Amino acid sequence: MEIRVVSDTDFAAVAEIAEANGDAEGQDPRYVRHLEGIGRFLIAEESGAVAGYCATHQVGTATMLSDLFISPERQGAGVGRRLLAAAFEGAGQRFTFASQDPRALPLYVRQGMVPRWPLLYLAGSALPAAPRGLDCRIVAPLEAAEAEFGITGQDRKADYAFWGNGLIVRKGTAAVAAGAVGPGQLIHLVTAEHGDPVGALIAALHVVPGGPRLEVCMPGPHPALGELLGSGWRVADFDHHMSSSDDVLDPTSVLSPSLA
Repeated sequence: MEIRVVSDTDFAAVAEIAEANGDAEGQDPRYVRHLEGIGRFLIAEESGAVAGYCATHQVGTATMLSDLFISPERQGAGVGRRLLAAAFEGAGQRFTFASQDPRALPLYVRQGMVPRWPLLYLAGSALPAAPRGLDCRIVAPLEAAEAEFGITGQDRKADYAFWGNGLIVRKGTAAVAAGAVGPGQLIHLVTAEHGDPVGALIAALHVVPGGPRLEVCMPGPHPALGELLGSGWRVADFDHHMSSSDDVLDPTSVLSPSLA
């Protein structure tokens, strides 16, 4: 088995494996190119055929595994183990979001990661009143990326360019949160330290285009969870946050599976 970097000729095979595993994102070549551009996208090839793939990128000082999918006929044959060994070679802190597939957890535990909290995918339509004192507006991706850089020091320009419309939440003239939105979906939101994560989230949801049904991804410990559940939102799905240390991420200040 050969572990190598993805090439354009692999996109069709990646899409086929993604479809077989019920993953819509891997079927989009633009998504694959994005992951390749911000980190490493690896292919496991055996007898001339793609048996699986995985993608990692850096989040601060940690390595995040964003994707790992194996061809159904090769599952259980050690392909995932080989891919992970290559992807995490030389890595220190590491984390991922494991699906509810029970086969995934032991694989990640062997890579030094253990379950910490659930990552919840919420859906709803009713919103609490927009908080006073916060102004949220949709902006160009670069403007939102620059606001997030001012909040976290992380350069996310490539991510924002991929996501599309950005947003900034301001208190007076200060940017206190930044994120990205899509039709009916708050894709990403990061709140400034000592900011108001609940108020920022609600302000952001009020400007999400599309509706009336909205979607947001939220760590279980996030302080806005009770607010949304109390407004009639429901948990549609969840993943398991698994990491090598319990302080790799702050689940109270950031939304989205990327969690940078």
